[in-house]
Amino acid sequence: MIESQIKLPVLPPMLIRRIKTLQGLAGISEDNYRALLGGYGVESCKELTILDGRKVCDLLQKIVDAIPEKAQFKKAKPYSELRGRSADMATPKQLRMLEAMWMSVSRQKNRTDALQAYHQFLKNRFNLLTPEWIERDKVSKIKRALDSMIDQANRQIEFSR
Repeated sequence: MIESQIKLPVLPPMLIRRIKTLQGLAGISEDNYRALLGGYGVESCKELTILDGRKVCDLLQKIVDAIPEKAQFKKAKPYSELRGRSADMATPKQLRMLEAMWMSVSRQKNRTDALQAYHQFLKNRFNLLTPEWIERDKVSKIKRALDSMIDQANRQIEFSR
């Protein structure tokens, strides 16, 4: 019997995470990644057999190992370029927290629209044109407003059950 015809159990989540991590480290685009999976007769890594999943991991690891260490860099976190600015301004970590809170309550379909809505929220409620201008003392006020929105969204979910 041909090896790829043997249907083995689905991939464990740990192996799926490993494949996706290696894809990112190798810098493989989504289209090329899908083409790679197509070579195994699947459209998603979740459809791979354990044997094929290990083969994909090995292949991706070889690609990552071939990349010089200096070329392997992490994508900068949002707002990291603001590190070290005035002490009375919000830290990059605080700005990322507020943005993540907004994303959890936003009703927008994509990230771009959600960020536009976030900017509009900051402008309307706090007279700020951009998150980069949030002062440290306003972080708690904005966080309270977002917490209130999150609580309200959670109550609506519980009520609709």
